[in-house]
Amino acid sequence: MSGDATIVVVVTRTKERLKEAGATSEATAKTPKELGLAKRWLITSSHAGVAVTKDGRYYLSSKKPKAKPT
Repeated sequence: MSGDATIVVVVTRTKERLKEAGATSEATAKTPKELGLAKRWLITSSHAGVAVTKDGRYYLSSKKPKAKPT
């Protein structure tokens, strides 16, 4: 699997796990341990709508991620 394809799989599975866990807002955010995910997967998915709280919990944000300048 190519690097880009691997990232797509990681992001897709991460977002699915967040939805399944009900982590769809800051109030319902979960820790990586609660989600059963490696922190690096959550960080990798941050460009695709995964947000982090100040105390290190993650959730699927309903806001569209900002485009990175090119």
